[in-house]
Amino acid sequence: MKKILLSAVVIGLLFTSCEKEEGLVSRNWSSPNFAEFDCNSPVMTGESGTVGYELGMSDRDIVAKIRRVWGLPDHYVVFLDPETYEGTATNIDPEYLAFPLHISSMSDKWGWDYSEEYDLDKQAFLDKYTGGKETGGMKLCNL
Repeated sequence: MKKILLSAVVIGLLFTSCEKEEGLVSRNWSSPNFAEFDCNSPVMTGESGTVGYELGMSDRDIVAKIRRVWGLPDHYVVFLDPETYEGTATNIDPEYLAFPLHISSMSDKWGWDYSEEYDLDKQAFLDKYTGGKETGGMKLCNL
């Protein structure tokens, strides 16, 4: 009887643990603040990683978490990938996008098709995808 009760408790804990993790999402980030960073290069070098966060967190809060967890100084620019491991991020703040300095490799969104569309008409692109606001990458390199 004790084994059955113990098994039921263990199974219950497993299901409880899974339910708690369903609200977590993983997203890549990068910080290009190193000597070898070049606005004219298609390869953005610097520090990067993956961050887990709860659904509903703003991009600003996610970046604050990254700074805290990785001990990044305030002057570092932190960009978030527009894609999560679960799909497209919601409520993307253009301030934290590296595009067009960095093309998302995780999906077609913010990839090469977006880059071609951006090259054709920058303002039309901004109006369509970012509410007319420049991305952080555009601001960083004065694009």
